[in-house]
Amino acid sequence: MSRLAVDVGGSYLRYELLGEGGYTGKLSAAKGASFEDFLEKMLERERDIEAVAVSFAGFVSGGRIVSAPNIELEREDMVSYVMERFGVKILVENDLNCAALAEAKYWDSDFVVALYPGTGIGCGVVHGGTIVKGSGGFAMEIGHIPYRKAPFACGCGKDNCLELYASGSGMKRWMEYHGCDGKPDLKSFAESSNQKCREIYDNFIEALLHACACAITLCNPQKLILGGGVMESNPELLSIVRERIGDYALAVSLENIDIELTALKNAPLEGAKILLDTI
Repeated sequence: MSRLAVDVGGSYLRYELLGEGGYTGKLSAAKGASFEDFLEKMLERERDIEAVAVSFAGFVSGGRIVSAPNIELEREDMVSYVMERFGVKILVENDLNCAALAEAKYWDSDFVVALYPGTGIGCGVVHGGTIVKGSGGFAMEIGHIPYRKAPFACGCGKDNCLELYASGSGMKRWMEYHGCDGKPDLKSFAESSNQKCREIYDNFIEALLHACACAITLCNPQKLILGGGVMESNPELLSIVRERIGDYALAVSLENIDIELTALKNAPLEGAKILLDTI
C-alpha cells in the first residue's frame, strides 16, 4: 500500500507518493493544473493509495476547504467526495499549519511560528507539538489582518489586507496599477527608475516587518521561521527583518527569539507527510 502527500499552493501543486516505487512531482497552476483533476487522476491510476494528506493554501475548517483566495476550486467538499468515490482516507489542512509542523520538527522547538510570503502571505503556529487553529480553524490568517487601504480588493474581498502589500500576488496587483513592466521581482523594484515601482519594494518591506512583529508580539514564540517563494528568491530579507524588527515588535517578546530562514525545501509538503501518520 502507498500514501500520498500533496501541497496545493497558489503557483504550484507539489506531491509525493510514499511507499514502494514512490515518486515526486510538481505541476504549475499557470499551465492549468487543477487540484481536483490531479487528485482524481492520481487515485484512479494509483489504486493502492490508502491515505491522502493535503496541505492547502486557503481557509480550512474541520478538514473542509472553506475558501481559497488565490486558488480556483470546482468543489470544496473534496474530503467527502474522495472518501465516497474512492474509499480513501483524506485529511486537508492549511498549508502554513503544515509548514509549522515541519519547522517545529526540524528545529526541535516547542513553540514555532512559520511565516511565509509567497503567492499570498501565510502564518502557522505550533505549540507543544500541536497546531494552534482557533475555534473554527482560522487562527493566524495574518495575510488578512487589516493593514492599509488599497485601490483594489484582496481575493478574500477586503481592500485593506496585509497580503495586498507583502505577497507575490500583491506586488503583481501594484505593478498593474502603477504600470510597472516585467515580473514581480523585489530586486527590480528596488533598483527601478520609476518611483512608483520603488514604492512597491518599500511597501513590501514595511508590510513584512509589520507581519513579523504582529506574529512575534501576539505569540511570543521561541522561533520565527521565514519561508515561501519570495523569501527563497530574496534571502537577504532575513537580515533586514533581523536588523529592523526591534522597531516594530514588543521588546520583551524579542529577548529569547531566534529568527531564521527555513532550511526545508518544501515545508508544507513535509508537514503533510507528518499528518499522514495521524490518519
